[in-house]
Amino acid sequence: MAYSSSPAGSMSIAAKIGVIAVATAAIVGVGYYFVKDEVGGPPKLHELPNPTATQQTIAPDTVAVDKPIYDEPAPAPVPQPLPDLDQSDATVLAALKALNVNGLVEMIIPQEILRKFVRAVNILDEGKIITEYRPIASPQGAFAADSFNVKVGGGELGEQQDVEQYRISPKNYLRYTLFVQVISALDSDAAISLYKHYYPLLNRAHQELGMSKDNFHSVLIRAIDRVLSAPEANGDVILIHPKVYYEFADPALEKLPGIHKLMLRMGPDNEAKVKASLRNARVKLLHK
Repeated sequence: MAYSSSPAGSMSIAAKIGVIAVATAAIVGVGYYFVKDEVGGPPKLHELPNPTATQQTIAPDTVAVDKPIYDEPAPAPVPQPLPDLDQSDATVLAALKALNVNGLVEMIIPQEILRKFVRAVNILDEGKIITEYRPIASPQGAFAADSFNVKVGGGELGEQQDVEQYRISPKNYLRYTLFVQVISALDSDAAISLYKHYYPLLNRAHQELGMSKDNFHSVLIRAIDRVLSAPEANGDVILIHPKVYYEFADPALEKLPGIHKLMLRMGPDNEAKVKASLRNARVKLLHK
């Protein structure tokens, strides 16, 4: 699947943001973390068509056949009144601000926070990246690639020629630095507590989508597992630029699910940090 050389993405992702999005940043993954500026008042997400209809198709061999189901989290130890889902944005933002993580609240798109997070996680569970109504703001700048020349033979006289090739630029990795720093700085215990507190609203938003009969907790864990299963890059990631979009030169990489491609675009150091945070969050999410 091609990806644009213009701002891309989301991270969706990024899942801890997911864990965290509500629980934390009304996120991560997830996803996942790019979003276009929204003009005017945002539409109600529960009035949108089924999001799976607008997403890219994954290669058949990348779709999980068996989807494990997990028990939902136990209620928060000290129950507190929950706002109505339609009126939850201000309360969720205040809770995220109380986590005292620099840059976290600034990343959040402040409308329909819980619904956007739930929608992004559901799409991430399928290995895809959300393309509309993302919960997290876009990273700065456009996708960056470096060009370089390699010597290849092939002329009638056996002479070598310079052939231009492309690779993902380290400058592109920097676009995700703030995102990764936020995930790494999050207090996962506090984030999980928030997740458990807001879980009834999250599951309600999940039921509104009507995308599956599974509980939202199972979808979130599977989405985290999707991110953790992303392959690690060995050396430079070589690209081709056949038309408007860059593509991975390696056909096997080009066939990967969207979220796995995003992890490759983040760079090996960022990928390792995100996966470490998600592994930690996953253990806590499944701990009763």
